[in-house]
Amino acid sequence: MDSAETKTTARYALWVSILVSFMVAYISSSVNIALPEIGETFALNSIFLGWIPTSYLLFTGIFLIPFGKIADNYGKKKIITYGIIIFTLASILSAAAPSGTILLISRILQAVGGAMIFGNVYSMIASVFKKNDKSRALSVSVGVSYVGLSTGPILGGFLTQFLGWRSIFAFAVPFGIAALLILLKLEEKVEEDENENISLISTSVFALSLIGIMVGFSEITTYFGILALILGSLGVLIFIWLQKIVKNPLIHPKLLFDRVYIINNLTSLVNYAPGIFTIFILTLYLQNIKGLSPDQAGLLLSVQSVFIAIFSISESKLLKFLWPRFIAAIGMALTALGLTLFLFLGENTSLWLIVAALAVIGSGYGLSASSSTQISVGYFENKFYGVSTATLNTMRVVGQMMGMGVTLAVLNIFMGQSPLTPSNYASFIEASKIPFLIFAILCYISIYGYFIIRRKN
Repeated sequence: MDSAETKTTARYALWVSILVSFMVAYISSSVNIALPEIGETFALNSIFLGWIPTSYLLFTGIFLIPFGKIADNYGKKKIITYGIIIFTLASILSAAAPSGTILLISRILQAVGGAMIFGNVYSMIASVFKKNDKSRALSVSVGVSYVGLSTGPILGGFLTQFLGWRSIFAFAVPFGIAALLILLKLEEKVEEDENENISLISTSVFALSLIGIMVGFSEITTYFGILALILGSLGVLIFIWLQKIVKNPLIHPKLLFDRVYIINNLTSLVNYAPGIFTIFILTLYLQNIKGLSPDQAGLLLSVQSVFIAIFSISESKLLKFLWPRFIAAIGMALTALGLTLFLFLGENTSLWLIVAALAVIGSGYGLSASSSTQISVGYFENKFYGVSTATLNTMRVVGQMMGMGVTLAVLNIFMGQSPLTPSNYASFIEASKIPFLIFAILCYISIYGYFIIRRKN
């Protein structure tokens, strides 16, 4: 492939990554704001309604690593193409869903397609870009993903208010079609190894473990939740053990027991945990306690996404002077600082403090997310790109679920099932400070992890 063809392929790959990164991230965060209207449309109870966003995160987390492994064997373009088709068709089905059950099924299908896409899009970028351009392309792709995740509630609120909740899913369809048309022009050479099959035992144990952990965190105030969390955690240990003895491990032992791999994934889990619960808490705080309208609250919360985009893209310039692990450490420190600022939250807190905290957290996310992705493709051989980035994205999904699980557990302890009213504003604020404190401490501790990575840079 000559230089002109290489540049064309890289350009196509970047545009595909931009479109799908926004599309998948936007869908994952925009649906929550439409849940009340969805519940009213189908007369759904709160339990069923809660599974609409939860099922998406759950099945995304389950399938990210398996599809990363499959893509390493059969080609990233092929798997991403199938993923876009499934995701787009599932979005159409969601928009036209005649019942809550069909909507739930379509959300699970979306998660499967999203896992096929998101588990491989960064590794595709790493595979087609040359070393000098790879960092910038990854930064742009990660930045767009974060913008989609952070602006999803804003777009979702606007679409729901003016066009109805079905328009949230319809909005994603043109992105899928455009990405598919561009992807068909992209050429990829891959050496297929059809003998490298996926271990069904490993996949099943991993799936059940993840289900146990997520259910455990969501029900952590009950004996059932604690048991599920314990069994899920034991399942993870069994999964790790299986990777050493099965013929075709889901994660190669060379990766699984690599210090860089372990540290990068654990720190990413911690870093992503505050993402959703911060927006969740502030949405309630700003509208109920501060009296802001939904569009005013959405505009204020968009500060975080603006800084994420700015620093994700700027990270490529910092790579000329600093190694990815040091940039990630700086980003983690900023995230920890922003979370610390929220410990001063009160009924009379200035909105400027909230804006400042969101700007600091956004800056930290922008730096650490891009850098952790650089590490996931920069420290390992090309054949491990799919599994490495898929695992990283799995940890990010699990982190989001863990953060929300801790937050809901704390609110349940302090407030029970009571609605948020002026009589319990003080309890809500005090309870909200606990997850901010927990994850601020974990972020501070995680900074150290990036200083004990010794191999390469």
